[in-house]
Amino acid sequence: MKALVVAAMLVMSAPAAVAADSKTDALAAIDAKLTDAVSKGFGGAILLEQKGQIILSRGYGFADRENKIPFTPETIAQIGSITKSMTALAVLGLAQAGKLDLEKPAKYYLPGAADPAGSATLHQLLTHHGGLIDACGEDEERVSLNDLLHKCMARPLAYAPGTDHYSNMGYSILAAIVEKVSGKSWEQYLREHIWQPIGMTRTGFRRFDNANPRDFALGYRNDKRQTPMFELLNTLDGDDWNLHGNGGIEASTLDMERFYRALSGKLPGIPRDIAAQMTTPREPMGGEAWEGYGLFVRLDAKNRPYRIGFSGSDGTFFSYFGWLPQQDVFLYVVGNNGEDNVKPVVGTVLHAALGIAGITPDMLQPAPEKK
Repeated sequence: MKALVVAAMLVMSAPAAVAADSKTDALAAIDAKLTDAVSKGFGGAILLEQKGQIILSRGYGFADRENKIPFTPETIAQIGSITKSMTALAVLGLAQAGKLDLEKPAKYYLPGAADPAGSATLHQLLTHHGGLIDACGEDEERVSLNDLLHKCMARPLAYAPGTDHYSNMGYSILAAIVEKVSGKSWEQYLREHIWQPIGMTRTGFRRFDNANPRDFALGYRNDKRQTPMFELLNTLDGDDWNLHGNGGIEASTLDMERFYRALSGKLPGIPRDIAAQMTTPREPMGGEAWEGYGLFVRLDAKNRPYRIGFSGSDGTFFSYFGWLPQQDVFLYVVGNNGEDNVKPVVGTVLHAALGIAGITPDMLQPAPEKK
Protein backbone atom coordinates (compact mmCIF):
# COMPACT_ATOMS: atom_id res chain seq x y z
CA MET A 1 0.00 0.00 0.00
CA LYS A 2 1.34 3.44 -0.88
CA ALA A 3 2.99 5.55 1.83
CA LEU A 4 3.43 2.53 4.09
CA VAL A 5 7.20 2.63 4.27
CA VAL A 6 7.22 6.24 5.51
CA ALA A 7 4.34 5.66 7.89
CA ALA A 8 5.78 2.44 9.22
CA MET A 9 9.18 3.93 9.92
CA LEU A 10 7.70 6.97 11.64
CA VAL A 11 5.76 4.77 14.01
CA MET A 12 8.44 2.14 14.42
CA SER A 13 11.16 4.69 15.15
CA ALA A 14 9.19 6.79 17.64
CA PRO A 15 11.13 7.46 20.87
CA ALA A 16 10.48 4.95 23.61
CA ALA A 17 7.95 6.05 26.20
CA VAL A 18 8.77 6.69 29.83
CA ALA A 19 6.97 4.12 31.96
CA ALA A 20 3.44 5.16 32.91
CA ASP A 21 2.69 5.71 36.61
CA SER A 22 0.16 2.91 36.47
CA LYS A 23 -1.91 0.83 34.12
CA THR A 24 -4.93 2.90 35.11
CA ASP A 25 -3.16 6.12 34.14
CA ALA A 26 -2.07 4.62 30.83
CA LEU A 27 -5.58 3.52 29.93
CA ALA A 28 -6.96 6.89 30.99
CA ALA A 29 -4.47 8.61 28.68
CA ILE A 30 -5.65 6.45 25.79
CA ASP A 31 -9.28 7.24 26.48
CA ALA A 32 -8.61 10.97 26.72
CA LYS A 33 -6.69 10.96 23.43
CA LEU A 34 -9.39 8.95 21.69
CA THR A 35 -12.21 11.12 23.00
CA ASP A 36 -10.43 14.14 21.56
CA ALA A 37 -9.70 12.31 18.29
CA VAL A 38 -13.37 11.34 17.87
CA SER A 39 -14.35 14.99 18.14
CA LYS A 40 -12.08 15.57 15.13
CA GLY A 41 -13.52 12.77 13.00
CA PHE A 42 -11.62 9.67 14.17
CA GLY A 43 -13.32 6.33 13.75
CA GLY A 44 -11.47 3.21 14.77
CA ALA A 45 -10.79 0.45 17.25
CA ILE A 46 -8.09 -0.31 19.79
CA LEU A 47 -7.06 -3.51 21.51
CA LEU A 48 -4.43 -3.80 24.23
CA GLU A 49 -3.47 -7.12 25.80
CA GLN A 50 -1.07 -8.08 28.58
CA LYS A 51 0.02 -11.64 29.45
CA GLY A 52 -2.88 -13.16 27.54
CA GLN A 53 -5.54 -10.92 29.10
CA ILE A 54 -7.31 -8.22 27.10
CA ILE A 55 -7.16 -5.03 29.15
CA LEU A 56 -8.74 -2.75 26.55
CA SER A 57 -10.92 -3.60 23.56
CA ARG A 58 -13.06 -0.75 22.33
CA GLY A 59 -14.35 1.05 19.28
CA TYR A 60 -14.50 4.81 18.93
CA GLY A 61 -16.42 7.06 16.55
CA PHE A 62 -18.12 5.91 13.39
CA ALA A 63 -17.27 3.20 10.85
CA ASP A 64 -19.89 4.83 8.60
CA ARG A 65 -20.58 8.48 9.32
CA GLU A 66 -23.49 8.82 6.94
CA ASN A 67 -25.45 5.97 8.53
CA LYS A 68 -24.15 6.54 12.07
CA ILE A 69 -22.78 3.00 12.33
CA PRO A 70 -20.34 2.82 15.26
CA PHE A 71 -16.84 1.44 14.89
CA THR A 72 -16.39 -1.64 17.10
CA PRO A 73 -13.69 -4.31 17.54
CA GLU A 74 -15.85 -6.49 15.26
CA THR A 75 -15.86 -3.92 12.44
CA ILE A 76 -14.03 -5.14 9.34
CA ALA A 77 -11.40 -2.60 8.25
CA GLN A 78 -8.34 -2.39 6.04
CA ILE A 79 -5.11 -3.73 7.49
CA GLY A 80 -3.02 -2.41 4.57
CA SER A 81 0.51 -3.74 4.41
CA ILE A 82 0.06 -5.93 7.48
CA THR A 83 -1.21 -8.18 4.67
CA LYS A 84 2.48 -8.91 3.96
CA SER A 85 2.85 -10.84 7.21
CA MET A 86 0.17 -13.26 6.02
CA THR A 87 1.79 -13.67 2.61
CA ALA A 88 5.11 -14.36 4.34
CA LEU A 89 3.39 -16.93 6.54
CA ALA A 90 2.01 -18.69 3.46
CA VAL A 91 5.47 -18.78 1.84
CA LEU A 92 7.07 -20.17 4.98
CA GLY A 93 4.38 -22.83 5.29
CA LEU A 94 5.04 -24.00 1.74
CA ALA A 95 8.78 -23.97 2.45
CA GLN A 96 8.25 -26.10 5.54
CA ALA A 97 6.29 -28.55 3.37
CA GLY A 98 9.30 -28.81 1.05
CA LYS A 99 7.59 -27.02 -1.83
CA LEU A 100 9.70 -23.85 -1.74
CA ASP A 101 13.36 -23.05 -1.19
CA LEU A 102 13.89 -19.49 0.07
CA GLU A 103 17.30 -19.26 -1.60
CA LYS A 104 15.96 -19.96 -5.08
CA PRO A 105 15.05 -17.11 -7.45
CA ALA A 106 11.44 -16.20 -8.11
CA LYS A 107 11.67 -17.31 -11.75
CA TYR A 108 12.46 -20.87 -10.63
CA TYR A 109 8.84 -21.09 -9.50
CA LEU A 110 7.41 -18.72 -12.12
CA PRO A 111 8.78 -20.00 -15.46
CA GLY A 112 8.99 -17.22 -18.00
CA ALA A 113 8.88 -14.42 -15.43
CA ALA A 114 10.98 -11.48 -16.51
CA ASP A 115 14.30 -10.34 -15.16
CA PRO A 116 15.65 -8.47 -13.33
CA ALA A 117 13.00 -9.13 -10.65
CA GLY A 118 12.86 -12.79 -11.62
CA SER A 119 16.38 -13.27 -10.30
CA ALA A 120 15.55 -12.04 -6.80
CA THR A 121 15.51 -14.88 -4.29
CA LEU A 122 12.50 -15.55 -2.10
CA HIS A 123 14.58 -14.50 0.91
CA GLN A 124 15.36 -11.17 -0.77
CA LEU A 125 11.69 -10.61 -1.59
CA LEU A 126 10.60 -11.46 1.95
CA THR A 127 13.10 -9.01 3.44
CA HIS A 128 12.80 -6.20 0.83
CA HIS A 129 16.41 -6.74 -0.22
CA GLY A 130 15.91 -7.57 -3.90
CA GLY A 131 16.48 -3.99 -5.06
CA LEU A 132 13.04 -3.95 -6.71
CA ILE A 133 10.91 -0.89 -7.38
CA ASP A 134 8.23 -0.20 -4.79
CA ALA A 135 5.22 -0.72 -7.06
CA CYS A 136 4.11 -1.03 -10.65
CA GLY A 137 1.57 1.80 -10.48
CA GLU A 138 -1.15 2.93 -8.11
CA ASP A 139 -3.36 0.58 -6.10
CA GLU A 140 -6.39 1.30 -8.26
CA GLU A 141 -4.61 0.68 -11.58
CA ARG A 142 -5.43 -2.50 -13.50
CA VAL A 143 -2.53 -4.92 -13.38
CA SER A 144 -3.10 -8.53 -14.41
CA LEU A 145 -0.94 -11.46 -13.35
CA ASN A 146 0.50 -11.49 -16.87
CA ASP A 147 1.35 -7.78 -16.51
CA LEU A 148 3.10 -8.49 -13.22
CA LEU A 149 5.18 -11.36 -14.57
CA HIS A 150 6.18 -9.87 -17.92
CA LYS A 151 5.96 -6.08 -17.64
CA CYS A 152 6.36 -5.13 -13.99
CA MET A 153 9.11 -7.63 -13.27
CA ALA A 154 11.00 -6.34 -16.31
CA ARG A 155 11.27 -2.85 -14.81
CA PRO A 156 14.86 -1.84 -13.96
CA LEU A 157 15.93 -2.38 -10.37
CA ALA A 158 15.71 0.63 -8.06
CA TYR A 159 18.81 -0.41 -6.11
CA ALA A 160 21.51 -3.05 -6.21
CA PRO A 161 20.37 -6.51 -5.04
CA GLY A 162 21.02 -6.88 -1.32
CA THR A 163 20.08 -3.25 -0.60
CA ASP A 164 17.21 -2.58 1.77
CA HIS A 165 14.42 -0.97 -0.27
CA TYR A 166 10.76 -1.48 0.54
CA SER A 167 8.85 -3.15 -2.27
CA ASN A 168 5.13 -3.84 -2.49
CA MET A 169 5.74 -5.53 -5.82
CA GLY A 170 8.06 -8.05 -4.17
CA TYR A 171 5.17 -9.35 -2.10
CA SER A 172 2.91 -9.51 -5.17
CA ILE A 173 5.54 -11.79 -6.72
CA LEU A 174 5.48 -13.93 -3.57
CA ALA A 175 1.68 -14.18 -3.82
CA ALA A 176 2.02 -15.35 -7.43
CA ILE A 177 4.47 -18.03 -6.25
CA VAL A 178 2.01 -19.15 -3.57
CA GLU A 179 -0.66 -19.56 -6.24
CA LYS A 180 1.63 -21.36 -8.68
CA VAL A 181 2.99 -23.83 -6.13
CA SER A 182 -0.21 -24.48 -4.16
CA GLY A 183 -2.58 -24.61 -7.13
CA LYS A 184 -4.99 -22.34 -5.22
CA SER A 185 -5.67 -18.64 -5.32
CA TRP A 186 -3.63 -16.64 -2.82
CA GLU A 187 -6.79 -15.71 -0.89
CA GLN A 188 -8.07 -19.29 -0.81
CA TYR A 189 -4.70 -20.55 0.41
CA LEU A 190 -4.72 -18.00 3.23
CA ARG A 191 -8.29 -18.89 4.13
CA GLU A 192 -7.65 -22.63 4.30
CA HIS A 193 -4.20 -22.60 5.88
CA ILE A 194 -4.24 -19.50 8.10
CA TRP A 195 -7.58 -17.82 8.70
CA GLN A 196 -9.77 -20.88 9.21
CA PRO A 197 -7.33 -22.78 11.46
CA ILE A 198 -6.90 -19.68 13.63
CA GLY A 199 -10.61 -18.84 13.66
CA MET A 200 -10.33 -15.53 11.77
CA THR A 201 -13.92 -15.48 10.50
CA ARG A 202 -14.09 -11.76 9.67
CA THR A 203 -11.04 -11.55 7.41
CA GLY A 204 -10.77 -11.58 3.63
CA PHE A 205 -9.55 -10.01 0.41
CA ARG A 206 -12.40 -10.32 -2.06
CA ARG A 207 -14.57 -12.93 -0.37
CA PHE A 208 -16.22 -12.63 3.04
CA ASP A 209 -18.54 -15.20 4.55
CA ASN A 210 -21.50 -14.04 6.65
CA ALA A 211 -20.69 -10.34 6.23
CA ASN A 212 -22.66 -7.50 4.67
CA PRO A 213 -21.67 -3.95 3.65
CA ARG A 214 -22.71 -2.57 7.07
CA ASP A 215 -19.96 -4.65 8.68
CA PHE A 216 -17.17 -2.76 6.86
CA ALA A 217 -15.56 0.49 7.89
CA LEU A 218 -15.58 3.29 5.35
CA GLY A 219 -12.63 5.62 4.98
CA TYR A 220 -12.62 9.44 5.12
CA ARG A 221 -9.75 11.58 3.92
CA ASN A 222 -10.10 15.31 4.52
CA ASP A 223 -13.66 14.46 5.58
CA LYS A 224 -14.41 13.09 2.11
CA ARG A 225 -15.64 9.50 1.87
CA GLN A 226 -13.28 7.24 -0.10
CA THR A 227 -14.09 4.26 -2.30
CA PRO A 228 -14.38 1.14 -0.10
CA MET A 229 -11.74 -1.54 -0.73
CA PHE A 230 -14.32 -4.20 -1.57
CA GLU A 231 -15.77 -1.90 -4.24
CA LEU A 232 -12.32 -1.23 -5.72
CA LEU A 233 -11.53 -4.95 -5.90
CA ASN A 234 -14.89 -5.67 -7.54
CA THR A 235 -14.14 -2.99 -10.13
CA LEU A 236 -10.69 -4.43 -10.86
CA ASP A 237 -12.26 -7.88 -11.32
CA GLY A 238 -9.06 -9.85 -10.75
CA ASP A 239 -6.65 -7.32 -12.26
CA ASP A 240 -5.62 -6.32 -8.74
CA TRP A 241 -2.00 -7.40 -8.71
CA ASN A 242 -0.80 -4.01 -7.47
CA LEU A 243 -2.50 -5.05 -4.22
CA HIS A 244 -2.34 -8.83 -4.42
CA GLY A 245 -0.07 -10.17 -1.69
CA ASN A 246 1.01 -6.80 -0.31
CA GLY A 247 -2.24 -5.09 0.78
CA GLY A 248 -5.99 -5.06 0.43
CA ILE A 249 -6.89 -7.54 3.16
CA GLU A 250 -9.60 -6.38 5.55
CA ALA A 251 -10.09 -7.81 9.04
CA SER A 252 -11.72 -7.07 12.36
CA THR A 253 -9.64 -5.95 15.32
CA LEU A 254 -10.62 -9.13 17.18
CA ASP A 255 -9.43 -11.24 14.24
CA MET A 256 -6.08 -9.46 14.34
CA GLU A 257 -5.85 -10.30 18.03
CA ARG A 258 -6.39 -13.96 17.13
CA PHE A 259 -3.59 -13.65 14.54
CA TYR A 260 -1.27 -12.36 17.27
CA ARG A 261 -2.30 -15.14 19.63
CA ALA A 262 -1.47 -17.77 17.02
CA LEU A 263 1.82 -16.06 16.17
CA SER A 264 2.79 -15.96 19.85
CA GLY A 265 1.80 -19.58 20.50
CA LYS A 266 -1.30 -18.86 22.59
CA LEU A 267 -3.55 -20.40 19.93
CA PRO A 268 -2.86 -23.33 17.60
CA GLY A 269 -2.59 -22.64 13.90
CA ILE A 270 0.93 -21.29 13.32
CA PRO A 271 3.82 -23.72 13.93
CA ARG A 272 6.29 -22.32 16.46
CA ASP A 273 9.26 -22.73 14.13
CA ILE A 274 7.52 -20.71 11.42
CA ALA A 275 6.60 -17.96 13.90
CA ALA A 276 10.26 -17.89 14.94
CA GLN A 277 11.33 -17.48 11.31
CA MET A 278 9.02 -14.49 10.93
CA THR A 279 10.23 -12.75 14.07
CA THR A 280 13.98 -13.37 13.77
CA PRO A 281 16.03 -10.34 12.62
CA ARG A 282 17.15 -11.17 9.08
CA GLU A 283 18.48 -8.12 7.28
CA PRO A 284 19.38 -4.69 8.71
CA MET A 285 17.24 -1.66 7.97
CA GLY A 286 19.43 0.78 9.85
CA GLY A 287 20.03 1.46 13.52
CA GLU A 288 18.29 -1.09 15.72
CA ALA A 289 15.62 -1.94 13.12
CA TRP A 290 15.71 -5.20 11.19
CA GLU A 291 13.64 -6.97 8.59
CA GLY A 292 12.10 -10.24 9.68
CA TYR A 293 9.94 -12.24 7.29
CA GLY A 294 6.82 -10.11 6.83
CA LEU A 295 7.45 -8.19 10.07
CA PHE A 296 9.78 -5.50 11.37
CA VAL A 297 11.93 -6.28 14.42
CA ARG A 298 13.51 -3.74 16.74
CA LEU A 299 16.30 -4.65 19.16
CA ASP A 300 16.98 -3.50 22.71
CA ALA A 301 20.34 -2.53 24.20
CA LYS A 302 21.19 -6.22 24.63
CA ASN A 303 20.40 -6.97 20.96
CA ARG A 304 17.21 -8.84 21.84
CA PRO A 305 13.92 -8.26 19.98
CA TYR A 306 11.86 -5.93 22.12
CA ARG A 307 9.26 -4.81 19.58
CA ILE A 308 7.88 -6.76 16.63
CA GLY A 309 5.24 -5.45 14.31
CA PHE A 310 4.10 -3.81 11.14
CA SER A 311 1.86 -0.97 10.03
CA GLY A 312 -0.35 -0.46 7.02
CA SER A 313 -1.69 2.59 5.24
CA ASP A 314 -3.39 3.65 2.05
CA GLY A 315 -3.35 7.29 3.14
CA THR A 316 -6.88 6.99 4.55
CA PHE A 317 -6.85 3.93 6.79
CA PHE A 318 -3.89 3.45 9.09
CA SER A 319 -3.35 0.30 11.16
CA TYR A 320 -0.63 -0.84 13.54
CA PHE A 321 0.14 -4.35 14.81
CA GLY A 322 2.64 -4.33 17.67
CA TRP A 323 4.04 -6.98 20.00
CA LEU A 324 6.41 -6.57 22.95
CA PRO A 325 7.55 -10.20 23.27
CA GLN A 326 9.68 -9.96 26.40
CA GLN A 327 6.83 -8.45 28.42
CA ASP A 328 4.04 -10.32 26.57
CA VAL A 329 2.14 -7.17 25.58
CA PHE A 330 0.20 -6.73 22.34
CA LEU A 331 -1.53 -3.75 20.75
CA TYR A 332 -3.59 -3.23 17.64
CA VAL A 333 -4.93 0.10 16.41
CA VAL A 334 -6.89 0.96 13.28
CA GLY A 335 -8.42 4.26 12.21
CA ASN A 336 -10.32 5.50 9.16
CA ASN A 337 -9.89 9.28 8.96
CA GLY A 338 -6.50 9.72 7.31
CA GLU A 339 -3.02 8.48 8.09
CA ASP A 340 -1.83 11.79 9.54
CA ASN A 341 -4.78 11.88 11.94
CA VAL A 342 -4.49 8.25 13.06
CA LYS A 343 -0.73 8.16 13.66
CA PRO A 344 -0.92 10.33 16.81
CA VAL A 345 -3.52 7.91 18.19
CA VAL A 346 -1.16 5.02 17.48
CA GLY A 347 1.63 6.92 19.21
CA THR A 348 -0.51 7.37 22.33
CA VAL A 349 -1.41 3.68 22.48
CA LEU A 350 2.19 2.63 21.83
CA HIS A 351 3.40 5.00 24.56
CA ALA A 352 0.90 3.43 26.96
CA ALA A 353 1.89 -0.10 25.96
CA LEU A 354 5.57 0.63 26.53
CA GLY A 355 4.71 2.11 29.91
CA ILE A 356 2.59 -0.88 30.93
CA ALA A 357 5.43 -3.16 29.84
CA GLY A 358 7.93 -1.14 31.88
CA ILE A 359 10.15 -0.39 28.87
CA THR A 360 12.28 2.71 29.41
CA PRO A 361 14.74 4.49 27.07
CA ASP A 362 17.81 3.15 28.87
CA MET A 363 16.73 -0.39 27.93
CA LEU A 364 16.91 0.36 24.22
CA GLN A 365 19.52 1.00 21.58
CA PRO A 366 19.79 4.69 20.73
CA ALA A 367 18.15 5.72 17.49
CA PRO A 368 20.68 6.36 14.69
CA GLU A 369 21.72 9.99 14.28
CA LYS A 370 20.30 11.81 11.29
CA LYS A 371 22.88 12.71 8.67
